[in-house]
Amino acid sequence: MTHKHISKVTQWGVNDKYDSIPTQYGCTECGETFDKAPVYDETPSDHNQHDTYIDGCFGCKVLTLELNTGDANGRRTMSQKKWDAELSAYRDARSQGIQPAGTTMKAIAEAKEASDKLGTAFDAGAMPAAEKITKKTAKVMKEVGVA
Repeated sequence: MTHKHISKVTQWGVNDKYDSIPTQYGCTECGETFDKAPVYDETPSDHNQHDTYIDGCFGCKVLTLELNTGDANGRRTMSQKKWDAELSAYRDARSQGIQPAGTTMKAIAEAKEASDKLGTAFDAGAMPAAEKITKKTAKVMKEVGVA
């Protein structure tokens, strides 16, 4: 009984441009091997008729696609949206005279909270750490002239 071969790549090689290319195909049903993937007349494809890129050929188009994880990429530390939001918040704090200890949202929020407790703009370079400033320490800082 003959059957339609269901092809799979059984061996990979490298062409003269160092691109990885299939060099041998095999049938998943019978194990027979071929130099080229079997093509059936019932499912014709214009892509199988040419070896170079042709504009308008869906098969050629698919070969040019590159998948990208975008902001979900685990190697990036933060998304562009988060980065822009942090820098905007930092600029806003600096425009109010506040000098946070860093550009992270946590550092900015702590500096703003410390400014509210002190009644004056917080300066990370000249004052204790923002998270250490309580109402009590703010009162003492005002008395000694630090704030």
